[in-house]
Amino acid sequence: MAINAKEYPHKVENNLWANKSYTVFYYNFVYEKKRYRGLIDLSDKISWGKKDKVFHAKTELMKIKNEKRDGVVNKGILFEDYISKHFQLQPKTSYARTLQSHYKRYVSKFIGTKQLADIRQIHIRESIKYQEEAELAPRTVKQTIEVLAPVFKNAIADRIISFNPLDGIKVKLPKTKKIVTGASDELKKIHKAIYKVYGEDPFYLSIFLFAMQGRRRGEILTLKWEDINFEYDYYVLRNTKNNEEQKIFLPDVIKDNLKLIPRVNEWVFYSRATGSHLVEIRRIVDKVKRELNDDKFGIHYLRNVIVSAMAEQGINSIHLSGALGHNNPNTISKYLTMNYLQSSEMASGVIDTIINIHD
Repeated sequence: MAINAKEYPHKVENNLWANKSYTVFYYNFVYEKKRYRGLIDLSDKISWGKKDKVFHAKTELMKIKNEKRDGVVNKGILFEDYISKHFQLQPKTSYARTLQSHYKRYVSKFIGTKQLADIRQIHIRESIKYQEEAELAPRTVKQTIEVLAPVFKNAIADRIISFNPLDGIKVKLPKTKKIVTGASDELKKIHKAIYKVYGEDPFYLSIFLFAMQGRRRGEILTLKWEDINFEYDYYVLRNTKNNEEQKIFLPDVIKDNLKLIPRVNEWVFYSRATGSHLVEIRRIVDKVKRELNDDKFGIHYLRNVIVSAMAEQGINSIHLSGALGHNNPNTISKYLTMNYLQSSEMASGVIDTIINIHD
């Protein structure tokens, strides 16, 4: 009997539609240039609610797709083995290490020993519930999604699985106020305090000058001399949160201070104790905090001040995001390629104007 697609007006997900009463579901998908169409009839499940029927229909469609891809879906690969290879291929950034540690501590016990093709949403939700019951911060719990998302995406691309068990799973973050009232005046006050404390020390002053351009703590402390181009006024960030190398404008005030720092080794901000880059800067931040008499002050808080100050000056969202190193200013990233160099140069000019740095 021919299937009339018009009888199934409610789209459930890609390739799956329901009739008006959500008792019969119609699927239609293409695999290996061949189209597969059919019905999933749940009209005999009288005691089931709509939610149960939708869930069952999705599960059945996934099974149907897997049956058509028997030669593709590999049921012999353990998740632990696959994610271990994923970690080996990742850039050796501090954020990548943070995600790897989070997986080992909170996620691996729930899915590590399972085969990739057998992992379902319930297994991931169990991990998230475990973390929430342990009273981890929501942003920490969200690292579960951040570490697993690229792994499942790659597994689909590698044709190991056909369904992403992360689809629909979200961790709700508490709303935090990002806007700083009177940000331009606040930025001037912070600039004055930084120069009062470290104006005669180009080493520590440069750290704060980078922070005043919107750089994250880890991005600053892991800078290498080879990443700074004094001739063309830019530097390259390799240790970014989104693992994307970014070319950032180098303002004259930072360039001039960097030239006063001795090149002891490859790191710009080296530790005299370890010979590697600085790791802990709480002590030097606390000095500025005491000068300001403001417990809110910190490298991250300074990013909030900067973005609020630039917004006060009319800088649009695409340049705000580029200046801070974000690669996704909401949905605009679907249509525009982020120009970090242009955005950071524009932001630097605005910051200079606010603090009257050349006066």
